[in-house]
Amino acid sequence: MGNYILIILSNLAQAFLFLTGLFYLLLSFRGFWSLPRPARAAPRRRFALLVPAHDEEGVIGLAVESLARLKYPRELFTIFLVADHCTDGTARAGAAAGAEVLDHSGPGLKPGKGRALRWATQKVFDWGDYDALCYFDADSLAHPDFLEAMNAELEAGGQAVQGRQLAKNTGNLLALILAAGHVVSNRFFQLPKQALGLSATLHGKGMCFTRAVAEKFPWDETCLTEDLEMQMRLIRHGVRITWSRDAVVYDEEPETLRQYLCRTIRWTRGSLDTARRHLAGLCLRALKRADPKAFEGALYCAQTYRFVIVALGAGLVWLSRDSFNIVLWFYHVLPGAEAAMKAAVLLPLVLYPAAALLLEKAPPALVAAYFLQPLLGILRLPVFVAGVLRGRDFWGRTEHTSRVAIADLVD
Repeated sequence: MGNYILIILSNLAQAFLFLTGLFYLLLSFRGFWSLPRPARAAPRRRFALLVPAHDEEGVIGLAVESLARLKYPRELFTIFLVADHCTDGTARAGAAAGAEVLDHSGPGLKPGKGRALRWATQKVFDWGDYDALCYFDADSLAHPDFLEAMNAELEAGGQAVQGRQLAKNTGNLLALILAAGHVVSNRFFQLPKQALGLSATLHGKGMCFTRAVAEKFPWDETCLTEDLEMQMRLIRHGVRITWSRDAVVYDEEPETLRQYLCRTIRWTRGSLDTARRHLAGLCLRALKRADPKAFEGALYCAQTYRFVIVALGAGLVWLSRDSFNIVLWFYHVLPGAEAAMKAAVLLPLVLYPAAALLLEKAPPALVAAYFLQPLLGILRLPVFVAGVLRGRDFWGRTEHTSRVAIADLVD
């Protein structure tokens, strides 16, 4: 009896990994066709732009400057710098660049991005009649057309919108590799999900929520990946997150291995916490309501445990190595399976970078860098282990050093 259980569990683990990979591969095919863009709408929505920052004196001025240069009527948006327990000149630099400063410090106010965002969002609603809120990071820059694109998305019925994320710095190899990942992800992950009615992923910057959504779903104060937690919570409650290709936001990529590891470990810890909170609820909604957005959200959320599933599957395969194995059966028995599996491996490694070059007009250096992404894959297991061992209060702040301005990226 015990051997049968091992065989069943082994094949279930293999089937889950194989079918999940196949699902996202098939989903990505939609990325070879472009998206219809929403019609431009007359500027009428009032926006509050929130930029949380903790000791970001070196980059906050550039972030606020990019927002001040948005091609949108200045009377229809306000820039708020949320200075979270800053001990340097962040507040002064932000105010000098044109931001209203909200000082999140003092008695009764604990530090933390989620806490600062929750507090600031309520303050903004108390002070002004805004139709929507947009969120940025202190190291991010917004394209001048960002608010025009978001206004069009809201006019088309969007409630929660994620802008297209690109890298602002590509000065060294690590940043170039990560920048290439954004190009491919936008084309073969975000675009297909938008086209097929699924929910986009939130990235912490370049996000826009209507007032109704922001009021109903306040930011979580404890999760280390508040954007991912918000993404799963919105999907669980039936709010679709749309993706805007034209609302471009530029993010700073790590340029040192230390910065990269610090950020990725924090993301892993937060992803584990988010999965613990929302995976069961997403599965339940997908089953009860036949909701494809919840199904894909659950699948995406479950990727947090992929190392556990891979390790468990490998162990079970070894223990039941003389028994039926569904992947080997598929590979050896079904006609064309061998060629199909080879194609499944070659498509993302060869065809997708070439497609990114052609479809996104990406420079050759980005395409070349994409082929080096497996080098970062070596770090995934130790990063996962470190994320498991870290406590929920671990922040692991990433130092931001890039001095790129929006004028350096946009003519």
